Amino acid sequence: MVNEILWSLAVHTGLRGESPDQRSTKGRIMSRIRFALLATAGLVAAGPCLAADMYGAPPAQPYGGYGSGSSGPNWNGLHLGAQIGHGWGSNGLDGTQLGVYAGVNTMIGSNVVAGVEGDLNVSGQTAQRLVGPNLYKYNSGWNASIRPRVGVAFDRVMPYATAGIAFADDSLKALGTSSAKTKIGYAVGAGLEAQVTDRISVKGELVRLGFGRTTHIVGAGVPAASSINSNVLRAGVAYRF
Repeated sequence: MVNEILWSLAVHTGLRGESPDQRSTKGRIMSRIRFALLATAGLVAAGPCLAADMYGAPPAQPYGGYGSGSSGPNWNGLHLGAQIGHGWGSNGLDGTQLGVYAGVNTMIGSNVVAGVEGDLNVSGQTAQRLVGPNLYKYNSGWNASIRPRVGVAFDRVMPYATAGIAFADDSLKALGTSSAKTKIGYAVGAGLEAQVTDRISVKGELVRLGFGRTTHIVGAGVPAASSINSNVLRAGVAYRF
């Protein structure tokens, strides 16, 4: 059937009316037409492969699905979280802390992360001691800090160091009176943060809060020294914007 159709097309395009000797070339003409069609079909089928050879194949998706141009998790941006910890220090001051923190990070190069973080904590750190027959009660009801920090990101895990300014409550009750002062000092520490998902991160850190010594006046003008210098070990979870 295909040969007859091709021959009909050939006749209508120039073979009709020719001599019997010319018509005897039907077999050769059919072979040439079939060859031309097969060659054309082969070129069409091979077109995409030739184009890929000339222009290159599309880039493959990087392993891990971070998309073209991305080398790993993104540590840039704002974060807001909550934390819980335990503080201990001078005068036997000891207790649980609960607070919130917020910060911002920016990546420098491929894996250096720099930023600033602030936190505010309610503290249950208390201590008591006898001075002669009198009971002295020490307390630090809250603390806060503002700290630059620098870390090195290893994929989704980032160890970091931090240092900055700290604030805290220093209170004393003794001899029927009380005295409270707000102290300004330093905060220095280190920690480890990890991205659980693209939006959620967790951290653990150890921070030293230093405020020196404080002199309170209690009772009838009696000076009393105190210190709320503390070590704080805490863990937190944050949402990344």
